[in-house]
Amino acid sequence: MSTIKMAPPIGRSERTRQVLVEATVRRLRADGAFTAEQVASDAGVSVATIYNRFPDGRDGLLVAAFDRVLDRVVAASTKPLTADHLLDHGLDSTLRSLVDGLVTVFAEEALVMRAALARLPENRLLREAYRRHEAEARDASRQFIERGQAAGRITDGDLDELVDVVLVVGQGVNNPVLLGSARREQLIDHLTEALVAVLAPERLTQCPHRLTRVSSSTGVPSAGFASGY
Repeated sequence: MSTIKMAPPIGRSERTRQVLVEATVRRLRADGAFTAEQVASDAGVSVATIYNRFPDGRDGLLVAAFDRVLDRVVAASTKPLTADHLLDHGLDSTLRSLVDGLVTVFAEEALVMRAALARLPENRLLREAYRRHEAEARDASRQFIERGQAAGRITDGDLDELVDVVLVVGQGVNNPVLLGSARREQLIDHLTEALVAVLAPERLTQCPHRLTRVSSSTGVPSAGFASGY
């Protein structure tokens, strides 16, 4: 009879650390900035406790908050990129799920990302967190494209180039032009079809009408790749 292994309990020190990170993220989401005093008050601890857990003080809290948010970004980047999702739902739906998920996370975490990215050039730990998570997203995209190519769902193009396209588009979703647009859904359609055009260009040859979808109400291109983004 097999036994279920339980995760080891989290110690008091780690619980306090997590509470401090959560308080920092909440402050950043609300205000785009924080002080050690605010975080300590929100977490119900002293400022001294912050420096016990994070010797770099505010910088350490910012790095931890950025790391927490990047975990969400990587999860959104990797969750739909599976062979099962591709085979069950098709390339269009898979890529739409990818873009949708990233838009949701970046919209919710916009102020956290802005605060961290502003400090990126001067803070080595922020850069390391960014690069580590970027590598995770790149690996997931590579595996997805390799499996898609093997299944005949993705073009047999240069693997590194295709991975770079997915990564760059994913990072580009973190843009206020998109996140704050009243036409967000149409822009997401553009991005999805742009990815399809790169990963499966033969689809556009087979279905040329996808390029010139026109809104019956306005008479202008609507959510079509050729209408431009």
